[in-house]
Amino acid sequence: MGFSVGDYEDAAAMVVWSQMHGLSGLQQLQRALPFLSNCPCLHAKLINDTDQQALLDGQQSSVLLCGSQTVRLACAIARQHGSGHVRLDSCHNRKFIIQRLVSAAQLGTALIAYWVNGSTGVKVMIEPYAKQPEYQEHQEYSAADITANQSLFIFAGSDLASLEQQFSSQFNLGAQLRRFSTEAMRNSYQYRLEQGIEIDQQFWSELDNLVARVLVESTDSSRAGAGD
Repeated sequence: MGFSVGDYEDAAAMVVWSQMHGLSGLQQLQRALPFLSNCPCLHAKLINDTDQQALLDGQQSSVLLCGSQTVRLACAIARQHGSGHVRLDSCHNRKFIIQRLVSAAQLGTALIAYWVNGSTGVKVMIEPYAKQPEYQEHQEYSAADITANQSLFIFAGSDLASLEQQFSSQFNLGAQLRRFSTEAMRNSYQYRLEQGIEIDQQFWSELDNLVARVLVESTDSSRAGAGD
């Protein structure tokens, strides 16, 4: 679909992690496929960069493509300044960012992600070295441009409590609507580790059609370099 090797490996990790931990990764991917098929694979573009924060334009791309660079940038700013804040505008499939947060946390970084989905504010927090994050959905009262711009906010630092203070001053969240705890994610992972991942037949057919687009007809010329 136009992803480079490193990008599609990151994307696969995001999808599988989400499915294993009870966050419906395959369903998210199925909803995202029409969008991914019709849009160019563009990385995020840096718009502004100050001491402790940066603004990226996702160029209507997917977090499956530009999520890794967003989290890496937030962590790089945090290492240099103690804490960092990156806003990624015009991006889609933002729930997939959670796996990138978990990966970054293994290097000793605390992270908070925030985005708006309709009228719901989503907040994800993870402690340094934690294997699973805390996922929350709230009634949302932030500025309208956050919703209109399909924005994703990443806060990174060494301490989750201080990031929480920084986060609370940025957004105004209402009552908690839903919580998916670290324990629930662990239980989901263990269940799927034992039982496997079931893929809907219709979705499997969609994936099969994508494979057919990538494969080329076998010829003497194509077989000649098959072992290189």
